[in-house]
Amino acid sequence: MSLLGRRWREAGGDRGSSAIEAVAAIFLLGTMVLVTMQVVWFMVGSSIAQQAARDGARALSLGQSASVAVARSVPDSTTYRVWYPSPDTVRVRVDMKGTIFPLQIERQMTMPRTAS
Repeated sequence: MSLLGRRWREAGGDRGSSAIEAVAAIFLLGTMVLVTMQVVWFMVGSSIAQQAARDGARALSLGQSASVAVARSVPDSTTYRVWYPSPDTVRVRVDMKGTIFPLQIERQMTMPRTAS
């Protein structure tokens, strides 16, 4: 047996390595959970923005208030902004809070005013 191997065993060998591995595993698991939550939150915000833009464009094409339609589509806890790039287009920005990184998701929808 080599001198290095003998000293390694005398110094305790791999004692304490399981604690280091546990800390690393917990860190990686926590990171994966946080990244997954962020991706899910982005998907939820994207769905909210898409539906709000669709409802606003539909209301606009029917001659109704797009702002009211968007307000009905967006949950009360979510802040949003509505603007009209053209007479038959609605653009909605949804601000998603409560995430690691704040998200601003924009969607635009156009619907014709008359059926063809």
